[in-house]
Amino acid sequence: MNTEQLAHMADVTRRYGRFRPCGAGLGVVWAGALLGTLGLMTLQWTWQAYTADALPGQSFWRFLRATPLTPPGWLQLSALLAPFVGWLGLVAIQWWVDGQFGAVTTEAEACSRRLKGPRWMAPFLVMLMAGLLAGVLVWDGQLAEVRGVAGIVAIGAWALVWGRQSRDQLTLLVMFALSIPSIYVLAATDTNAKFTAGNLAIFATYFVLMLFLVMQGIARFSGFVRVRADLMAMRPVDE
Repeated sequence: MNTEQLAHMADVTRRYGRFRPCGAGLGVVWAGALLGTLGLMTLQWTWQAYTADALPGQSFWRFLRATPLTPPGWLQLSALLAPFVGWLGLVAIQWWVDGQFGAVTTEAEACSRRLKGPRWMAPFLVMLMAGLLAGVLVWDGQLAEVRGVAGIVAIGAWALVWGRQSRDQLTLLVMFALSIPSIYVLAATDTNAKFTAGNLAIFATYFVLMLFLVMQGIARFSGFVRVRADLMAMRPVDE
């Protein structure tokens, strides 16, 4: 194998190592589907409550602001499971991608040229938000909020797992965008704080973030397809 072939192999390997994290970008689609499903479930629940209990002429937003609403058990469970299922799905997708040509790692800076920042920032913000909202629920001190507090703490603790296991900024931001809305759904068990009114705005904000991340994921998957074609075209060369 001559010098030119070695340089080409090194370049293909480097590009493969850059594009393979986050399931070669497919993990964003998976997490986005989970976030969208959870958002639609939240919208469906609040809209059903609105159509059943709203006063004549009362707007949807005013109804949410004025009415104490507690997420039903199925919605609380869905919010709790979303970050766990999201991460396990990302791991499964990554395992499938790595089964194609193996796992190649690069320096953290090379994983993304657009998404910058320390890799501990996303899990730290999730843990910080979990601590703050759990503190609000404990401060209000209603017995019905125990499940909400436990779920919020569990999501915050789970951030330690995915925060330590990933070096890729796109993966970390995807998990961040999936975790925060879930925490807010569980925080809505505190009827005094009336988090339900703001939950739809929270979902809209983070869904916009997820759409931005999906564009990053598409770009990553496109690069992965190209480098996969290069790898498939490579054949052993006799010395």
